[in-house]
Amino acid sequence: MTRNRSSRIIIALIMAVIMLVPATMVYADSHGEAMMGPDSKMDAKGPAMGTGPADPPPIAILGPRLSPPPISHTSVLDPFVIYNNLLVPPGVPVQSLEADAADGGRTQEDYGRGIRQTSTDIGFGLLLYDSPNVCNDFNAEGGWAASSNGDSPPTDIWTDWFMGWAPYAIDNGYYQAKNVTFSMEQSVGPGNRFGKGEHSAKIASNQPYAAGFGSPRIPVPKGYAGGKLQVSVKYLIWDHDTGGGMGDGWDYDWASMGAKAGADSDYATYVNGYVRGEWAELTNTIDLGHASDVMVLLQGHSPGAFNSNIWFDDVKIAFIDADGKGKYLKDCKLEESVK
Repeated sequence: MTRNRSSRIIIALIMAVIMLVPATMVYADSHGEAMMGPDSKMDAKGPAMGTGPADPPPIAILGPRLSPPPISHTSVLDPFVIYNNLLVPPGVPVQSLEADAADGGRTQEDYGRGIRQTSTDIGFGLLLYDSPNVCNDFNAEGGWAASSNGDSPPTDIWTDWFMGWAPYAIDNGYYQAKNVTFSMEQSVGPGNRFGKGEHSAKIASNQPYAAGFGSPRIPVPKGYAGGKLQVSVKYLIWDHDTGGGMGDGWDYDWASMGAKAGADSDYATYVNGYVRGEWAELTNTIDLGHASDVMVLLQGHSPGAFNSNIWFDDVKIAFIDADGKGKYLKDCKLEESVK
């Protein structure tokens, strides 16, 4: 498998995602009755809901993004424009209100500490514990475009992608794709195992955004047509709530995961994640129907000018046949490496 071949696949998949990801991922109709209290450790998400095609569609993110340069950044929105946009209908997305309610007004554990030093069954602080049946752990440094050598397309550390998992973003004036960072993370996830060979995927911005990583096209294994697809991913949302004013206490950003039965379908089913400050997990199960392939979408969302950072790691994909027997994929990093 050459880097050139890998890059061509990535670009093709980016173009596929453009046609498929719904603009309504910012305002998806997930009216979750599963609100999480301030002390709950459970993931808070509404029922899985489906969405249609985007208008306008998201755009592909290809590096290097050098215009406008980092300084001066002419595309930062006026704070009052953002504030007014949150007040005027349709205003705050329902998922933002759910995320804010789920957090229950909890602030950072200590000032500047957006990741809590708490122990759960899947992680401790920065560290995400190992788990079985992972098909994409984002670990291989050579799998990241910005870290690879050779003939891959030129990119930068803010416009990165991992093998066949391609970045995309909504770009409609208010949500500006060029303001979103996609990068390889060396600390959050690896924790005290920091170093080469331990990474997670990060989406971040201090401007309004809706963006994600789309998986390669994943074929449905023989014998599983008509069954189900079950996907899970670990995620962590930086808790930017310091208890300050002018929106600082608004926990309006959130994570989501979409699953598509039929990689070329206009329809995706999403679940939302609202736990912040510690590692949590999203799980999504959909019917395969007659689909011959699937696609997974890992997304971050923020409607305001918050210090939004969302990490993803340890993707698991399982196919379940009509008799309830399941099969986990061992590898889902590239279309031709799926097994």
